Amino acid sequence: MRGRMAVAKSLSISNNGSYIGANMRFISNRVNRGLVAVWFSVAAFATIGSAQAIERIAAGATPASIQAAVDQFRADLGGLNPNNGQSFKNGRREINWDGVPDGGSSPNSILPDFFNFNSPRGVMFSSTAGPFVQGTIAQPMQVSASAASGVPTRFGNINPTYTNEFKAFSEQRIFTTTPESNVLEITFFIPRTNIPATVNGFGAVFTDVDTPATHMQFYDQNGRILLTPSGSIPTADKGLSFEGVTFTDGTRISRVVIVLGNAPLSVGNTDGLADIIDVVAMDDFIYGEPRALQHHPADFDGDGTADLSIYRPGNGQSQWFIINSGSNTIDVRSFGLTGDIPVDGDFDGDRLSDFTVFRPTTGEWFRLNSSNGAVSVQAWGQNGDKPVPGDYDKDGKTDFAVWRPSDGNYYIIGSSNQNLQKTGWGQPGDIPIAGAAQ
Repeated sequence: MRGRMAVAKSLSISNNGSYIGANMRFISNRVNRGLVAVWFSVAAFATIGSAQAIERIAAGATPASIQAAVDQFRADLGGLNPNNGQSFKNGRREINWDGVPDGGSSPNSILPDFFNFNSPRGVMFSSTAGPFVQGTIAQPMQVSASAASGVPTRFGNINPTYTNEFKAFSEQRIFTTTPESNVLEITFFIPRTNIPATVNGFGAVFTDVDTPATHMQFYDQNGRILLTPSGSIPTADKGLSFEGVTFTDGTRISRVVIVLGNAPLSVGNTDGLADIIDVVAMDDFIYGEPRALQHHPADFDGDGTADLSIYRPGNGQSQWFIINSGSNTIDVRSFGLTGDIPVDGDFDGDRLSDFTVFRPTTGEWFRLNSSNGAVSVQAWGQNGDKPVPGDYDKDGKTDFAVWRPSDGNYYIIGSSNQNLQKTGWGQPGDIPIAGAAQ
């Protein structure tokens, strides 16, 4: 059985068209009737992504039942980052709801962007109940009240039975979506900005999962459905369940959709009523540090903002000096030789700028990949060429390219297919816009 114990699965998933059809049928049986059409419309146009992942799963009657799986998942993501409005290259974020003030908890609603702007952790919430309007309570989600507030805890203000039905993993507040919907959508941003972001893993704690209706669906950086996680959240009646997935192959999560039971929390939806109703609430969210969805020029830390950076030629080895805009920290890196030309670009597709130089004397490119720290060498060009890297084939990666003053031609290697492209544009004496500083 999947519940009652902690499970770690290392998964390598490939595309399987027959699976997604079966999966969508399964999902349609797990949501209330009002949402079936929404899910089928999404499924009809979604494509499938493949990825390698580590999945942590646990369920049980007490917080101790899932603690080991939660801690393993935390270790998978890395150290906890502070919620101070800064952005970091790696690590994780957490939301346990307990820092929400009484004024933002039940019976009051919490702003959908509270954890992006008020308490900056790079997430926003919405649901199928209506449009998301930044800074409003158009979708009145709730964080449960504290005991000191005098309001019934664990959503007893919505339905008196919920106080004894739900349990907190990290005392004492928990979370629910809008009264009109049991579907929650989570999107990621660079904290305190509107810059879309992605994460390398996401996990959540659920309370009172009684049926296979509850599940999570992830979408990658290209908007494709990911096949992991692939099943229901493990059940634990009046207990706690946890599932967390970390992608280990560079796959990033841009969006998470969560179906909570088969009915939203409301005064008329008592859990177990007629052996049909299954209401589910949530506690801790744990996820990787949000990094910009798209590469931005001179962005070495992934916060979607250009970093102040200089290249200092030296006698022999040269140095890079960078102020990371996300965390206001300084990086110094030795890479390159006297006579090399520094260039900017995301050559490995991880949305961070790579330390890269073009060596005119040999026509070689040397780069230090930000994704794995490996050094790569590419021969492309000749003495006198001007490096003009850019994404010329629309695949999200920077291509090796030079402009040759002697004949006014661009010479490009497409990163998507390694095709060679020669285009005449310019004449001797012109200056190419890309790399004009050189």
